Amino acid sequence: MVTDQFQRYPEERRLATVLFADVQGFTSLAEHLDFETVSDMIKDISRRLDKVIETHNGYIDKHLGDGVMGVWGAPFAGDNDAEKAVDAGLDMIRALEDFCANTTIPNAKELKLRVGINSGLVFAGYIGIRNEYTMIGDTVNVASRLEQMAEPGTVVIGENTLRLVRGSFRVHRLEPFKAKGKTELMQPYRVDGRLSTPGRFRYQSADSLITNMVGRDQELERLQGFYGQTFEAERPIMLLLGGEVGIGKSRLMMEFGNRIEEKNERVNILSTRGLLQASRIPFYLWRVLLRNRFGVHDEDPSQTATEKWNRGIESIWEKGEEKTRLEVSQILGAMIGLSSEGDFVSDERLQRVFFLMRELLKRLSLRKQLVLFFDDLQWGDRESLQLLSNFLTNEEDPFPMLIIGAARTDFLNNQTHWHNLSRVIMLHPLNFNAQLVAKAYPDLRDLPEDVLQEIAIRAEGNPYFLEEIVKSLLKTGLLEPGQDPEAIHINLLSQIPESLRATLQARMDNLSREARTVALLASVVGRVFWVGALLKAARSEPMPGTTPMVSVPEPVVDRFVQDGLRQLVRAELAFPRSGSKFSDDQEYIFKNSYLRDVAYSLIPNRNRVQYHKAIAEWMKTKLDPAYQAMAREHESSAAAAAKVSTGALASPRPSDKS
Repeated sequence: MVTDQFQRYPEERRLATVLFADVQGFTSLAEHLDFETVSDMIKDISRRLDKVIETHNGYIDKHLGDGVMGVWGAPFAGDNDAEKAVDAGLDMIRALEDFCANTTIPNAKELKLRVGINSGLVFAGYIGIRNEYTMIGDTVNVASRLEQMAEPGTVVIGENTLRLVRGSFRVHRLEPFKAKGKTELMQPYRVDGRLSTPGRFRYQSADSLITNMVGRDQELERLQGFYGQTFEAERPIMLLLGGEVGIGKSRLMMEFGNRIEEKNERVNILSTRGLLQASRIPFYLWRVLLRNRFGVHDEDPSQTATEKWNRGIESIWEKGEEKTRLEVSQILGAMIGLSSEGDFVSDERLQRVFFLMRELLKRLSLRKQLVLFFDDLQWGDRESLQLLSNFLTNEEDPFPMLIIGAARTDFLNNQTHWHNLSRVIMLHPLNFNAQLVAKAYPDLRDLPEDVLQEIAIRAEGNPYFLEEIVKSLLKTGLLEPGQDPEAIHINLLSQIPESLRATLQARMDNLSREARTVALLASVVGRVFWVGALLKAARSEPMPGTTPMVSVPEPVVDRFVQDGLRQLVRAELAFPRSGSKFSDDQEYIFKNSYLRDVAYSLIPNRNRVQYHKAIAEWMKTKLDPAYQAMAREHESSAAAAAKVSTGALASPRPSDKS
């Protein structure tokens, strides 16, 4: 919520990934050193470790002597927070190793770092007379315990973190152990490094379940039609798949790639994917694409990588073109990170890169039909996008090539010129039902039809939502034979899959202050909400820790709420219901129920009490009996939240009669 001058961040219940790191050997070493030497050493080490956490967009919660606690997902969430935390843990170990390799302090070269990482719900709030912002909860305690059991020089993660980063790192299962205060054994995993970038996209199914793509036959046929047109047109053509997170863009690309490879031996598919953490690395998309094509791996020694690259270029170049071949080897080799030659900043240098890339791809297209896949273009670096645009606009010596990209809706809304450069196919939610769920996951076909239908309803037409729901049921063992269908129903209605919560929490945190505040207030009203109810809640007397708006002039509050609503609509997170007008009774609806649930989950229970009461008062002013019934529901939710805030019972899930 909106914060006061003493509290920079809101107090909220958040999904976070917590990292603990501790320097082993420091205490015994410090006993034999001068105080000033110890002080200088710990300052140097802390500076290095802190820099790694901040580089990976983490929040430094506190320092603990020769250790540090970092957090991802609070006070703000981002894409792939758990991955960033694990990357940070690995880099922190390397940072301490670098310190040890260069220090002149006797015996300091033997220092090692232990790292423990865990993900889950935390309460982010303020403690102590200094009003310190910190994370509280079992997730923090488990992360600390994982650090304590880690071997020096290793990163150990918990099961929750593994689920969020599966497929991105090499992990080794360790022996389960009993933690203080825990009834069940904890399962830790040691992280041995990042997985190399695959040459082709692979779809990660729900653990061991067979996963079929459903409901996209029409889109596949359109892609097939464009494929045929491209190689008749004799020039590059780009198709751009657009849609919300999880709508199935990546899966559709993979299925189409499999289809054309099965039907045509003369097709050459090269693929790459944008990463948020690499969005400022020049030509990163093309670097991955070319390294995959020529078998150059990040772990290859420099000489080996260069030899692979040069042999690959020689194999596709005709004799008599030595000058251009050498230039491709040198300049494009530098572009993909094989040397530090050139800065690629000048227009002249960029144009030369564009020319040489055309020459290289033109030769590849002479051998087989060339298809390029660019996934997650919303995270593409500027230079990669410029080069991609150049292929589509440059009429000089064209050659046939099909480019298929995928990007989120906001990318297409913010960079509208891609509509002119490509043929856009927007993917919309699917019409899931019990039969379609069983077809997507054949292993679920023996579940009762009403359970399959409930899964379909909760997925709300989004394949990613469906995938995460199934994973969540697998995790809790509810898909094993003989399970009570009622238990599955209760789980579906009460649980938000963790990875889904992380994605939607990040979207909430990217909103402006107005839009985010309005979204949280609206979540108390329900999936459907009204402007009048928002205004009433905004003007209610808040609990400590939020800015009181009760004394703010009504026109200011009105403008704040209306601005927030417009931004929510612009971000396509909520929509006005048809037939309503801009008035106190204007009706809106969240895009999906999970958005509403995640927004509500951020609000501390003590704040929910006041908001539910205010909304109940607003509804009591309405004559419609439905509003009166909803008012009683909100009074009941206020009472339940009041009990939770005093520790009387577990946090309730609000009913949504609206």
